[in-house]
Amino acid sequence: MTRVAIVGVTGYGGAEAARLLLRRPDIEIVAATSSRLAGKTLRDGCAWLDSDLILSEFDPNVPADIFLLCQESGFAMEHVPDLLARGKRVIDFSADFRLIDLDDFRTYYKKEHTAPHLKGVYGLPELGDREEIASARLIANPGCHVTAAALALTPLVRAGLVNGIPVVDTKSGVSGAGRARKETDYLFAELDNGLKAYAVTGHRHTPELEQVAGVKVRLTPHLVPMPRGLHATVHAPVSATSAEEIRTVLRDAYQGEPFVRVVDAPPTTKQVLGTNRCDLWADYDARTGHAVLLSVIDNLGKGAAHQAVQSLNLMIGAPETTGIPVDAVWP
Repeated sequence: MTRVAIVGVTGYGGAEAARLLLRRPDIEIVAATSSRLAGKTLRDGCAWLDSDLILSEFDPNVPADIFLLCQESGFAMEHVPDLLARGKRVIDFSADFRLIDLDDFRTYYKKEHTAPHLKGVYGLPELGDREEIASARLIANPGCHVTAAALALTPLVRAGLVNGIPVVDTKSGVSGAGRARKETDYLFAELDNGLKAYAVTGHRHTPELEQVAGVKVRLTPHLVPMPRGLHATVHAPVSATSAEEIRTVLRDAYQGEPFVRVVDAPPTTKQVLGTNRCDLWADYDARTGHAVLLSVIDNLGKGAAHQAVQSLNLMIGAPETTGIPVDAVWP
């Protein structure tokens, strides 16, 4: 039995992690924290979760083997050094330990890193080292835009096909902004029937995507008036000469992967809703010499909580797919 603490359980990412872990016989949630709702039940804070688990304040002393830190950037680098010193293992949902270059962290997150001596293992099993994830004490759970775009782009970079700067256009559901947002921009009346770009240049996920994919990129994300889902379109200049050549590279890269599919038609975000899947499709524009890569994920699934549970499974020696949905919610 692995004992887990979920810190920030009433946020969208934390609640989705709880949804996957609550019914597992090999997992015991020994702490679920919410500073705002401490003393109430998880059902009180998340009506869609049928659990009487009592919410509490964050306490590093709880007898958990693994802490899931589902908080904004800054929380993890403050508390991870103490948690590791106590012998705990950590999966951090924020960007605090994703970037190797701390100058990039300072530039994009506008703060100094307070734990520069600690390095996280990047938790994207399909593009990383599963043995390294399995033995890690600190996992940096990837960003959602990066997950979708990197799974599409990285195999082409590794195959030596990309010969210029790819343009990455992502569109994400509103849940990616978190559950605590109260700005006017996130009101239903402001969002509905509209679509807008944000962080048009200099989005925080840019250095992370470049680090993972191994190539400089031009990234612009967009906010879409839907609850969840993320669609990435990657336009990559390539030396390939056909769509089939590009699709073969993707199929070879993900052969046998349980959560990544190369599909036969342009995918929709709805077909991966509630899952840990990433569905990919590719074409080739002979006129401009560009690969056109489409990638869809659930931003709370493969883009956050489900991917964290995938890493957790590797860490505890469970089958990688344990407790993780692969079939979408429909309609």
